[in-house]
Amino acid sequence: MKKDAYKKLSEFQNNQTAFSLALLRDGILNDILKDDADDILYYAGKEVARQFYTKTLNGIQEFFSAAGWGDIEISSQKAGKETWLLLGDAIKLRNAATDKPSFFLEAGFLAQEIQQQTHRSTECSYQSDDKSRVIFSVFID
Repeated sequence: MKKDAYKKLSEFQNNQTAFSLALLRDGILNDILKDDADDILYYAGKEVARQFYTKTLNGIQEFFSAAGWGDIEISSQKAGKETWLLLGDAIKLRNAATDKPSFFLEAGFLAQEIQQQTHRSTECSYQSDDKSRVIFSVFID
């Protein structure tokens, strides 16, 4: 997908977008990919970051919002580790609609973006401690 096309799509107002995204990610892909879904979504997120490299922390936030993934903010930065919080209605709605929604796509995207920005190897894990937020831990070598 071309970046200018993505920009236009991200501005398109359509209330079916969240449903379509959840249907694809939390339904169809999990059914098709079975046990491999988490790994494939993680690496798909990394590929999305390669195609849509944002170059800044603010760019990451803008991309998450445009993609309908929720509102992300960095909560702490330490040597070798960053912690990010993903919040918003998208998270609440996905948690209400699915017993255990996957956030591996977002984790892969975040890992690759930070790797491209720091030029250091990264990995990202996440935990959902309640129904309204997801905590991402980005480990930087």
